[in-house]
Amino acid sequence: MRLNTIPSAAAAAVCGSLALLIAGPALASDGPPAAPEPTAVAPAPPDAAGPLDTVGSLGETLMLGSRIGTGARAKTPDAAELQELQRRLRAASGRLQRSVKTTDRAAEVPAQLKKLDDDATALRKAVGAEDAAGVTAGVAAVLADQRALLVSVPKVLPGA
Repeated sequence: MRLNTIPSAAAAAVCGSLALLIAGPALASDGPPAAPEPTAVAPAPPDAAGPLDTVGSLGETLMLGSRIGTGARAKTPDAAELQELQRRLRAASGRLQRSVKTTDRAAEVPAQLKKLDDDATALRKAVGAEDAAGVTAGVAAVLADQRALLVSVPKVLPGA
């Protein structure tokens, strides 16, 4: 019986030593290190976020228009998904329109966004009616609207 207790005691001693070796420094410290004090960050100038918002909204608008065209040309288009994509397209278009400063050069952007929405609606209707020619024409119209936005929006960015 004595032979069984000595290896057990030795194993317990080794495990205890390892546990203290690992946990010892944490137990001996005063606690976790103090978090650094938060510092105030100077807000970005209003004009600095404007071009970034405009470019981001343009990118989102173009991506959603592309996804609508791709979804419309699928073998089995999902009408609910297309409707959700168009809802998101309207939201992105609204953000783009708000981020574009009202200038003479920006006057055409709201009209182009309206035309994009109208063409996306017509495309969705063609998909619902299973009109292959209407889908092809609708995809071409949405693509033309996106090209027009790609030309006009960069003109209104500062430094253009």
